[in-house]
Amino acid sequence: MSDEKTTIINVNFNNFKNERWKSCIIIEGDQIGKVFDLNKQHNIIGRTKDADIHLNSSTVSRRHAEIIINSKGSIIIQDLNSSNGTYVNGKRILKAELHDGDIFSVGIYKLKLTSLSEHDTVFFKHLKDRAEKDALTGIYNKTSVMQLLDTILEEAANNKKQVSVAMVDIDFFKKINDTYGHLAGDMILKDIARLFSLHLRSMDTIGRFGGEEFLIIFDRTSLQDAKLICNRLLKVIRDHSTIYEGNSISVTVSIGLASNENKDIANAESLIKLADEKLYLAKEKGRNQIVF
Repeated sequence: MSDEKTTIINVNFNNFKNERWKSCIIIEGDQIGKVFDLNKQHNIIGRTKDADIHLNSSTVSRRHAEIIINSKGSIIIQDLNSSNGTYVNGKRILKAELHDGDIFSVGIYKLKLTSLSEHDTVFFKHLKDRAEKDALTGIYNKTSVMQLLDTILEEAANNKKQVSVAMVDIDFFKKINDTYGHLAGDMILKDIARLFSLHLRSMDTIGRFGGEEFLIIFDRTSLQDAKLICNRLLKVIRDHSTIYEGNSISVTVSIGLASNENKDIANAESLIKLADEKLYLAKEKGRNQIVF
């Protein structure tokens, strides 16, 4: 007979609770993977910023549709006289009951009704972050920041708002890589992204455009106000040093600024093209400066 002792482990099953709640997840359109919890009796879907399910596209009406959870727990979606209509499983509806797995369309977006646990929500957020964020710096990648700029410009055109963008390039970055190695270059890119994130306003957006280039979107901001912010950024970068293997490495940046105040701007591509031209001039003039 074995004299080994038996250990009794008390398990608290509350730690394994997997409560599920009704949610909608974007499966087509920008922000794929974004989850909206249906935690209210009345959930407005629309372009207006105070909508419970905020979908920022001109294809979506300001108050497009409403999802109602009635006293029996049934989930009802009804159109609110939208311009482009509301569809459930491909059929246009005025009012319909939704069930798990149903797909409803609002403008360019398709959303799926599903039951998610807290773990599911974390998982989808992780997938969304991986799709949207640059792996090295943690800021938006090129695709995501371009999609966001398209959306912001579309809204700006409807509301006659000013939008400015900055194309930012680290000066002599190839020389840094050649001198200190690519790992040092990676550390500098992460440092620059962190400094931008710290010193930009909450309404501004930063993305890595490619290589050592960054794109900053200044929503509801004139060219002159964007210039003031960029002047501060120039100084912050100039005064900062990245320490790598005992080396103190300082860099500067060149910035090209453009705004939709320019009448030739039709879309995100033309705005970025103009900012890129200004960036090229900043480099031609000696770098470490802003041209607008």
